[in-house]
Amino acid sequence: MKTEEELTRALRTIAERAQDLDLLSGIAVKRRCRRRRRTRAVLASVCAAALGWGTLVVWPSPPDPVVETTRPDKTIEQIWPQAVFPMPGRYQPLAAISATQVLAQAGPGTIEIYDVTTRRSKVVARLSRAPQTVAVDGERVAWLAEGYVWVAPVRGSGEAKRVGPVRGEAVDRIALAGDHVVWSAPLDGVWRMSVGGGAPEKVAKSKGLQLADWPWAIDEPLDIRTNPTRIVNLETGRTAKITPARGVEGLRCGPTWCLGTRGDDYVVQRTDGSQVRARKGLIGYRTLYPYRDRFFTGAMAAIYDAHADALVPFQPPDGEWSEGQGLIFWSQNGGVRVVNLAAVPPEQ
Repeated sequence: MKTEEELTRALRTIAERAQDLDLLSGIAVKRRCRRRRRTRAVLASVCAAALGWGTLVVWPSPPDPVVETTRPDKTIEQIWPQAVFPMPGRYQPLAAISATQVLAQAGPGTIEIYDVTTRRSKVVARLSRAPQTVAVDGERVAWLAEGYVWVAPVRGSGEAKRVGPVRGEAVDRIALAGDHVVWSAPLDGVWRMSVGGGAPEKVAKSKGLQLADWPWAIDEPLDIRTNPTRIVNLETGRTAKITPARGVEGLRCGPTWCLGTRGDDYVVQRTDGSQVRARKGLIGYRTLYPYRDRFFTGAMAAIYDAHADALVPFQPPDGEWSEGQGLIFWSQNGGVRVVNLAAVPPEQ
């Protein structure tokens, strides 16, 4: 049974994740604003002192050297031309489906797929209640609402099916895994349910883990400054040990790449503690996990590509932007300007 202290910490963890969310039309979309970054930094310092997190750790030897990367002179449209495109202003992008398709919400009542090449959309589902969080693949869209899992086929008629109740306190992550929907919450492991319905079941060997990017799950600590120790492939059982570089704390990792902090630096490293890189463009905010084990975003208007070891800038006119799953977007000229990270070629 979970103790009151554990539950309190779990709720605080989710609140910390949610503090950067804009619940526009009921969908959690991360907002970026430098003024908010500064305000939260002050608040975080106060909270850390109150919670006793302010302990100074003195390392016996200097930290590992890090390599800085300068921002390129080219714009994102020049570096990733195939990944940047406009959408009509009525859409709120939610998630990347492929290099040419984006899941978006059109008003409060529908979820649609927008095709970049044809500039046309198709209704996937009509909503009776705004989703808490969504997941999508090439076959289905799934979301949580009203304590239930809902599923709709990508090529369906717009009707959604309620497939079953969600177990777990404060569920905050969901994914599609073939013919199953999977989800997790702090302290509660990873659960799954058939897209056709039925009773939820806990995924084998997922105790103490949370979803990072299916099939990967991580033993994410409730304390945001504590490092995890392992990331596990729940399909194969493969486990990778997470080794923080010297002085790095608060790591959150994909199968290969992690992001954490060391003093005033935000540090990217591999899970084994190698290839340590300081990234000034990530100062002020950390995404929990890299998209496709590759892309990180920060408070500055730039995307860090771990494969290319490069910061790629973008230019929202008013300095504010939002983020979906594999998407970054902002308002521009009455429409929406979108960066689809699923459209960035593997070799770039």
